[in-house]
Amino acid sequence: AIRAKRGKFTVVEPKSAMDLHRLARQAAGLQKRSHIIANATTRRGPVTALVVCGGDGTFNLVARAALESELPIGILPLGRSNDIARSVMGSTDSTEAIKHILSGKTKQIDSAVASDQLFFGSVGIGLIPNLANLLIDRKSPSFGIGWSKLGSQGAAEVTPVDSIIKVDAFRFEVPPLLFNVNLLPYSMGLPISPASIPDDGVGEIIFDHGDQIGSFGQYLRLIYKQKYIYGDGIRLYRGTTIT
Repeated sequence: AIRAKRGKFTVVEPKSAMDLHRLARQAAGLQKRSHIIANATTRRGPVTALVVCGGDGTFNLVARAALESELPIGILPLGRSNDIARSVMGSTDSTEAIKHILSGKTKQIDSAVASDQLFFGSVGIGLIPNLANLLIDRKSPSFGIGWSKLGSQGAAEVTPVDSIIKVDAFRFEVPPLLFNVNLLPYSMGLPISPASIPDDGVGEIIFDHGDQIGSFGQYLRLIYKQKYIYGDGIRLYRGTTIT
C-alpha cells in the first residue's frame, strides 16, 4: 500500500523491548543510527513518520521517540488489546488502519508520566494488569457470570501495596486493589464496554479503597451488562482538577 502511493519505508524488527526503544530513537534521529537505518535513510531520504506494528506496549515504546522528535506515528494493530488503536481510530481492523496511516491525517492524544516513565493510553496497578494476564491464553467470557468469576479471581491474586497518589496539590494514601488512569476511552481492551464515558477531554481516575474482593466480580459483571454505577466500593473521579 505504501509503494502503491510511491512512498518508501524501512522495516525494523527488534529482538526485545529495549531494542525496540533504541531502534525507534535511532530511526527518529535521536541517537547514532545503526548501519541498517543509516543506509536506509541515505537511500530513501529522511524519516517522516514512524509506524508501530503491534499493540499498546509497542506503541508506548515507539511513541516516546516520536513525541521527542515531533514525528507523527501510525498504528497497525497487531497486539492483544489494541486499546490505543481502538480509541483513536474506532476500529482495530488492519485494512482500516492502513487507510488511516496512508491518509496522512493526524490526531493529538494525551500523554502522562508515572514513576518518571512517559506513557500513552492508560496505566494501572492491581486488578487491570491481573485480568490482562489471566486472559493471555484463554477465551474471553461470553456472559456476565463468567466475567464475575474472572473479576473475583483477578482481585484475589492482587497483593495491595501502600501507595501515595498525588493529583495536582491533592495527596492521599491508599492500598488499592484497583487503580487505573485512563487517557483514552478504552482500557485493556475488555470486550465489554469503554473504560469511561466517550472521550470528552475530561480526566478520570478509578480506584478501589477497600479489600472486598467479591465486589470486583460484581463490578465486571455489571460493566459487561452496561449497568454499572460507580459507588462507594470502587470510585470514579472525573474533572479537569481533582480536589
